[in-house]
Amino acid sequence: MYEEEIVTGIVLYGSDLKEYDRRLVILTKERGKITVFANGARRMNSRFLAATRSYAMGSFTVRPGRDSYTLMKAEITERFSELEADIEKLCYAAYFCEFMSYYTREGDFCVNHLNLLYTALKALIAGHQPLSLIRNIYELRLMALEGQGLFADRCVLCGAEKATVYHGTKGGMLCEDCAKKTPGGRRLSETVLYTLSYIAVSPFEKLFSFNLKEEAAAELSAVVEDFRGRYVERQFNSLEILKGL
Repeated sequence: MYEEEIVTGIVLYGSDLKEYDRRLVILTKERGKITVFANGARRMNSRFLAATRSYAMGSFTVRPGRDSYTLMKAEITERFSELEADIEKLCYAAYFCEFMSYYTREGDFCVNHLNLLYTALKALIAGHQPLSLIRNIYELRLMALEGQGLFADRCVLCGAEKATVYHGTKGGMLCEDCAKKTPGGRRLSETVLYTLSYIAVSPFEKLFSFNLKEEAAAELSAVVEDFRGRYVERQFNSLEILKGL
């Protein structure tokens, strides 16, 4: 019999099983992305009702099995319930969880991933930035955490310290010399170059603390869309729903 463990995390999503059970996918800082079964969670008097909803955050006492975990107890500290009042924000939150699920695996140490998801969900609720900008920041920082970032401080071809031209087919940013030898790039504005560098290294508590003018926001969005489309090999259902709103 495996001993119970306490993990801290956020429920990325869940699905119903049988008559009353729930299957959860939880992002935890200690164990990465894990699958947890909550028996009887859909009963009206179940102590797991609040803990098995998407975006529930807290500590979860789980019993390990061979391929999954069983939920034994949960203490929820944050529910992000404000998202339920806005369908667009709710769809963005679903996309953030789906994108996170794509990158994470069981056994990873995911404290940075968990912090990123938490601050992104709080940014959606706060509403101080356009939702599309929050999404671009989230996508770029998560890809950077996975070693797939779009960094403006080095050329992907020669390693030069300053890169000002985005080239999708070359996988990132080029310096001026390499850009001259490689047609098809897009020179970025100083604002967007600074923004790319800021997103890559900013502390999580300051990551969603800025706004961009409309022109710079559109430029950043075009670059992120192209980069993600080239190097993320998956279609996201929640993203397709967002496009239809």
